[in-house]
Amino acid sequence: MPRGRVQPVARRGSKPAGGPAPIEIGKEALSVWKHLDVLCEHAYAEDAILLYEVTNTATASNRWSIPDKESEFITFRQMCEMYDKTKRFAQAGAILKAIIQTFPTARPFTYPSHLIPVAPEDVREETENQKESEDFIWYCYYCVLHKTNKYREAYDALMQIRGTYYRETVKRELPSLERIINKREVADPVLLEPWRPDIHDENSARICSSSLNPVMSILKKDNGDDCLVKRFSKQFRGKARQDVFWWLKSAESVGKNNIYKAINDLTKMSHQNPRVLTEMARLNYRIDKRDEALRLLKTAHATDPLWIDGMDLLVFLCIQDFPKHETLVEEVVSTLNKEWPHRVETLVVSGFLAHQKSLELACAFARRSMMFVVAGTDQYVFAIHLRAYCLRSLQVKARNIEVIRYRQELRNLMAEAVAVMPHSADLALLHVDTLLEDDDGHREAKIFATKFLHENPTNVHAKLLKVHVLVNGVSRNPDMNHSTELFRLLEEVTSEFPHILAAFCFLLNEYSRIGDNPMCKDVLKRLTRTRKCLPASKTAKFHRVKADYLLKFRDVIPAYEHLMAAIAKGSPIDHAQMSNYETEFASSRAVKGDYQNLAFLDHVAFDHNRPSTSAVTVNAPPAGASPPLQEVVNVQNEQEGAIYSSDDEDEDEDELSSDDGEVIEDNEVLNEIP
Repeated sequence: MPRGRVQPVARRGSKPAGGPAPIEIGKEALSVWKHLDVLCEHAYAEDAILLYEVTNTATASNRWSIPDKESEFITFRQMCEMYDKTKRFAQAGAILKAIIQTFPTARPFTYPSHLIPVAPEDVREETENQKESEDFIWYCYYCVLHKTNKYREAYDALMQIRGTYYRETVKRELPSLERIINKREVADPVLLEPWRPDIHDENSARICSSSLNPVMSILKKDNGDDCLVKRFSKQFRGKARQDVFWWLKSAESVGKNNIYKAINDLTKMSHQNPRVLTEMARLNYRIDKRDEALRLLKTAHATDPLWIDGMDLLVFLCIQDFPKHETLVEEVVSTLNKEWPHRVETLVVSGFLAHQKSLELACAFARRSMMFVVAGTDQYVFAIHLRAYCLRSLQVKARNIEVIRYRQELRNLMAEAVAVMPHSADLALLHVDTLLEDDDGHREAKIFATKFLHENPTNVHAKLLKVHVLVNGVSRNPDMNHSTELFRLLEEVTSEFPHILAAFCFLLNEYSRIGDNPMCKDVLKRLTRTRKCLPASKTAKFHRVKADYLLKFRDVIPAYEHLMAAIAKGSPIDHAQMSNYETEFASSRAVKGDYQNLAFLDHVAFDHNRPSTSAVTVNAPPAGASPPLQEVVNVQNEQEGAIYSSDDEDEDEDELSSDDGEVIEDNEVLNEIP
């Protein structure tokens, strides 16, 4: 349903001379259901859905609670209409299913429920009005299922209709459904439609003061006053006031470019439903905390499999390490194809999965997604990535003139994409990588990166993009001098965003390249101080970096400790690298024979002759042990504890089941168990 029309005078095409007009805010605090009712009356579907998801304490679509009051129940049903009008059929079906489960019907809601016999004493007589009300919900549920090609479930829902109002409709629809189910008739395919959330601007708040989107737009542009969040949240009652307050405070922090505070504000909400988790994931991704963003999106998907917002970002992050996340990617793709066959995100994630197995199929998904995606949306970014991946793969497999054709097509695609979304860091990085593939593309890449950094001076991705181009220039021409600008950018990133290990690695490499060992040692000290800021997945790389540079400075014992910690954390080290390490250790003469001077190895060495149960003790690191040593000891303790506990259980079972049949008292058994 289109949004409600307003008079032209209600919207102002330009801002007043004295700044933005103040937002009109209701003076009386109302319940969230009243605010939702106002938004539904105005047909502001996106605003109503956002407010409902921000204040909804239920963590999943299949656990929504049904309001008890009649007026709130009507609003709850209107929310289903809002979901349906915005083509969020999975959530609309979840609301209808939640309502259906409250029906005191004579048949259970399980497919095929119309075939399950019902005991006579369970049969309940209903009035015609009750039947008509329930039939309306069943018919709405049938329509939602039919739109997503769930014909068997739709057939079952249609068979639940018992009144007279929809009798003719049932007779008309059933034969076609039966033919489709029995495969005697081909169903019409689900039609993809260009889709994007229709969001109002700031002036919409003059029409409806219950809308969150206009206020968020003001706050993210840093145009709001200091009391705007507090004044707006006072319109709500109960927990909704707290949730709205912290949601808007997060948007205010984003406008002030304080992403860490924005994430912290979201953690203070009364719930962590998929909407909140997805927003937190996007903020973490914005500051390059990809591991945390991946964890939050995986939690959102596990909490609510029907959730689609951000799932394209989840798959995009997973394909960076596809062998590790292959099962998750296949599960997400299967869910989206089942619940969201009409959305572009489904085509994109299916293309990402197909690209790992069949290039021809991936190209088909990429071409189709580009036909329906709306420029300027998040879906557009990932559709461009899919198309670029396919063109690169085709370029690798092509020969002669086709290579030039695919390369030019890729460059034209990226030039068009960055023109449509000039502030997208993902598209900017993809465009720069495309330019750097050519031998003569470094100058153009540097110009683009400089312009992108100038337009986004506070964006960490813009700084890393410029660093990426400068480092590439140094690798192309070692005599090229970018020291001043390169060091300035890296120092800014390491100080403002200490969780980015790659920035420390770049900085160490550049100082090492120019032979400035004192600065390398200073960077290593800063890296050690920011150890807690690094994600867990970067632990092994952290120890490898420490080991490499400490060994370079001939600090052998700490270097060996970090090397052992890196190996314990799963760092891949091939035989050639290990030979180099052994050569360095041997030349230093600090490691001799059986490592007799490395006392810390005595505490982590694994004894193959397992001692008796009474002699098992927990390994303790020596006094003043280094952090990498402590990590190695902890890993060894976990392994030994698991082995000993399993063996002790086997021994206890053997003692309890003695061969001579002697009965053992419980107290004696307890005394025997250490």
